[in-house]
Amino acid sequence: MPVERRSERTWTTLPTTPCAAGRRHAFLLVLAGPQLGDIYPLASDRELVIGRRDDCDLPIHDDGVSRRHAAIRVEGEGALLRDLGSANGTYVDGARAEGEVRLADGGRVSLGGATVLKFAWADELEARWQMKLAEIALLDPLTGVFNRRHLDDRLAAELAAAQRHGRSMSVLLVDVDRFRAVNEAHGQAAGDEALKMVAFVLRGALRREDVLARAGGAAFAVIARETTLAGGRALGERIRRAVARSRCAWQPQDGGEAASIGVKVSVGVAEVAEGRTQREVMESAGRALQLAKQAGRNTVVALPMAPAEGRPDPAQAAMTRGGAAP
Repeated sequence: MPVERRSERTWTTLPTTPCAAGRRHAFLLVLAGPQLGDIYPLASDRELVIGRRDDCDLPIHDDGVSRRHAAIRVEGEGALLRDLGSANGTYVDGARAEGEVRLADGGRVSLGGATVLKFAWADELEARWQMKLAEIALLDPLTGVFNRRHLDDRLAAELAAAQRHGRSMSVLLVDVDRFRAVNEAHGQAAGDEALKMVAFVLRGALRREDVLARAGGAAFAVIARETTLAGGRALGERIRRAVARSRCAWQPQDGGEAASIGVKVSVGVAEVAEGRTQREVMESAGRALQLAKQAGRNTVVALPMAPAEGRPDPAQAAMTRGGAAP
């Protein structure tokens, strides 16, 4: 069976040819940009389209990348790349691509924005090694979701794209309620298992295009593309209910008493407003989360953000509360 790697957005399937056979396959590796570390296998029998649209063969969610930016096809030991009339151009090893340009093994492609790709031939072992390096750079080692560094990079790119194209976008902060009490009652290892469970539940509640990251401590962040404040609140409520219904089985390694651990979460939601900065959006989501905590926890608060002043009005906050776990 193929070996699969899942990010919040991309399935990458690696060939299963034994390394000893030495068979190599063509790949594109993202060296820089919002999707740093993603690896795309290249089929040798057809041309693949690279672009910002989700229905492209190789979707790149970078605001500097056009909807249909470039096309690539493997030929012999290299590849042929052509620009598709992109707004910002395609560059191969620093030179702007005019017509079809041949890519050699190790060639670098810049797609007019922050994204840089590397064309390479690799066997399964080399591809796995590249993926491991990417995971170290991008993922939180405990929960397996994106880390704070990647969250900041992605939020900057997604915010710019949403504001440029007038699209709605919401940011959710999800924090485990009374997490310290879990650690005190069962130990830090049990708390770690509870965080893994929350991350798992969050993945199941999100869409393929949403971005999930650990924001720090017992907090997670979600970037929800093309989602209004009302949609973000509905997503937050779905998350709150799903976590409240879930439990993780905990068995101490020292032979202590087993436990079934359940937690609840509070959620703060902010919708991106015109002209607002990344910092202001995160602060707005943080204020909404604080209001959710003050309201008794196990609560979702969605806080509107004014385009002009960027100061959310707590009086306009929309709230849903949990009470007893459903």
